[in-house]
Amino acid sequence: MLPENHSFLIRGDDGQEYGPVDLEELRDWVQENRAGLGTEVRLDEPGAPWHPWQTYPELVALLAEVHVTSPVPGQPGLVIAPVGRRILAFALDLVLISILVTPIFITLALVCLPDWFVQYVVATSQPPFSPPDLPQSAKVTASLISDLVLALYFTGFHAAHGKTPAKASLRLRVVDQSGQKPGIIKALLRSLALIFSMSLFFLPLTYAFFNPQRRALHDFIAGTYVVEA
Repeated sequence: MLPENHSFLIRGDDGQEYGPVDLEELRDWVQENRAGLGTEVRLDEPGAPWHPWQTYPELVALLAEVHVTSPVPGQPGLVIAPVGRRILAFALDLVLISILVTPIFITLALVCLPDWFVQYVVATSQPPFSPPDLPQSAKVTASLISDLVLALYFTGFHAAHGKTPAKASLRLRVVDQSGQKPGIIKALLRSLALIFSMSLFFLPLTYAFFNPQRRALHDFIAGTYVVEA
């Protein structure tokens, strides 16, 4: 067993030599994915030979500790996104979805409910605004269309890019346990669980405030994490 204050030199992927560094600094390097299993290492001593990382028990133990305690298990280089930025991204995404769905609603109203649409337009021009009652069947249809557009929006962007336009603008992305963007099945499952949470007045989303990985119900169901991009 090497002394705790022993220093090491690291050979990077570029062939350059870095160090000397102690175990505490190496912990940071592992968390940043700058070093790990297979990295060439040698003791900070004259003439010490280069060996693979796994040659030194201390470095193997350090690597295991970092992987176990990282926010995303096995992915020490990922940083969990703050809840505040996630909320802002979600709000922006809802605005974008409303922009997408509004033309659909207007078209359907003109085609399927022309009399109601005329009454609605007239009501908007005569204060105080008092919109006409929408038939129950139309309310159900509108709700289903909204959920469909929302599911397609989140599933499509997360499966294709790991992030929606709002997440991209705020430097956020969704990953699975391997640190990659979720596949189509996980992305769809996450979207459906999100819609379910919204139907419960967003209450399941608040769980993100009460766990260290800041995961909401839909993250647990789909096995995903929201991290810094």
